[in-house]
Amino acid sequence: MTKTYDYDIVIVGGGPAGLSAGWSASQKGLHVAVLEKDEAIGQNVRTSGVTWIKEAQSFGIPKDYYNEISNYAFYSPNNFVLKKTKQAQAAVLDVRRTYQFLAYQAASVGTDIFLRTNVTDVIKNEKNSISGVKATSLKEDLTFNAKLVIDASGFYSVIGKSTGLVSSWKRFGAGAEYEAYVDKVESDTWYLMVGSQYSPAGYAWVFPLGKNKVRIGVGVGKPESQADASKLLIELLEKKPKPLDNLGKIIPIEFHYGLIPNEGLRESTIDDGLILVGDSAGQANPLVLEGIRYAIEFGRIAGKIGADAVINKDTSKASLKSYEDS
Repeated sequence: MTKTYDYDIVIVGGGPAGLSAGWSASQKGLHVAVLEKDEAIGQNVRTSGVTWIKEAQSFGIPKDYYNEISNYAFYSPNNFVLKKTKQAQAAVLDVRRTYQFLAYQAASVGTDIFLRTNVTDVIKNEKNSISGVKATSLKEDLTFNAKLVIDASGFYSVIGKSTGLVSSWKRFGAGAEYEAYVDKVESDTWYLMVGSQYSPAGYAWVFPLGKNKVRIGVGVGKPESQADASKLLIELLEKKPKPLDNLGKIIPIEFHYGLIPNEGLRESTIDDGLILVGDSAGQANPLVLEGIRYAIEFGRIAGKIGADAVINKDTSKASLKSYEDS
């Protein structure tokens, strides 16, 4: 037996893009659902959480949800550069807390959130426009009818690919990271490292989250290198090249792994009844694995423009054009 829900907007993916879209669309008074396949919002961290304080403040993210960064250190095979600033401008987010902050923000204005809900197919109407999605949850079949679907499913662009609007990314970055305890760290300084001792086609990083707490990671560009980022990360902790040699004891607490597109924006991020947002749309900066800021910003825009289209009873590609112009 299939359970059926009717919504104005259905959003696939409970990351920062999807939750932000839910928040802004619900503020317009619409009936909105966010579908998340994991058991909890922020259950699987796939990003380092790098962002800028100005943007974090504009999104209302509480100050104790991030660690402020005022110094930037860069290592290369033959060089070391340290840039100091008087006032902190960058930040490293507590990603899980930030995602859940966005979830509570969306829920507070009426967004429904469905956990453990895996989207399996799209529904199309007689005009061949998307009119909802099919999903499963705890072995129960679900149907979500909607006037608009927002694909915030991340790197894999689940809805965009199922409709044929987009294909798989050919160029992307693979990042492996440990959140770890360290004996000592300059909590206001982040480190970026380039060179073959770190990654054959990419870079490595140390991003402090506060006293004795850091994220240490390695990124690999694909398809330029076939190297396994996870193995490179293990080697990094074993060899401890600079600046890891100054951290003292390193004890991994949590492992993160993620993929980030590196082709720029999709050629098209809209279709009849559909908007792509976040990594699904290519709205990310692989240079420093930054995607959260873009996800929140464009998620809010997608929710607002999508809601206006639903209110105006026109969710055609033409009516959503302002999204791509934003």
